Amino acid sequence: MTIDIPARLAQLGMTLPPAPVPRGAYQGVVIHNGIAYVSGQVSRTADGIIAGPVDRDTPLSVFQYAAQTCVLRALSALVAALPASSAVERVLFLRGFINTVPSFVNHSAVLDEASAVLHDVFGDNGRHARSALGVSSLPSCGLLEIELTVALTHERHPHSAETPRQP
Repeated sequence: MTIDIPARLAQLGMTLPPAPVPRGAYQGVVIHNGIAYVSGQVSRTADGIIAGPVDRDTPLSVFQYAAQTCVLRALSALVAALPASSAVERVLFLRGFINTVPSFVNHSAVLDEASAVLHDVFGDNGRHARSALGVSSLPSCGLLEIELTVALTHERHPHSAETPRQP
């Protein structure tokens, strides 16, 4: 079974932003041997950056908004890069870099919303391994940057919500 990512997000009340354009000499997504590596996506919206650093007084709603923003940007980059014959089989790994003050210790909580969105979109195939790292700065002073690693399958048909495997 494959997931039509934009359609599934619409069911969840979310939409993909335009696919981000790399701001340097790198690829936004590299696909190799059935694995897609999505370059880091900072907490940037059409209105600007969701800025850090995070401290113990940063509201949970700010974490959640930044995490959801990063995941949607990563999924948008992924959807734009997927060959027509491929789909996401499983999310393997989520790595998050959190712009924090040195005394911050709740790194995992910042990424919980990102993990929840991936699970909501992909079900059990959205469950993944994860690392949460505190850093002293991020591009544009962003609060959060995430990277995704996903396994791909070759059964997707364009514009179909679910496609059965062909014999």
